[in-house]
Amino acid sequence: MRLRINAVLTLALLVGLAACGSRESEGQRHHDANTVAGKIGQVAHRAAVEADKAGRVIGRQMDKAAHDAREGWKEDAHRDRNRQ
Repeated sequence: MRLRINAVLTLALLVGLAACGSRESEGQRHHDANTVAGKIGQVAHRAAVEADKAGRVIGRQMDKAAHDAREGWKEDAHRDRNRQ
């Protein structure tokens, strides 16, 4: 029982601390985005998004290739059974 109470209190504390985080103004965010670090971050984000898209395409291609291979194996097994 005591463990549950501690867990609930810890969770409430973490949620409260997250809600009290610092708030940046729009001007501050705009300024930060125009710094060298901000621009590098934007480029890194774009690269990550493009890598994710490419990874999904490759994943779909690999799934299709695996499906085609399984179908080929099934057809070969079917032909072998019919020969015997």
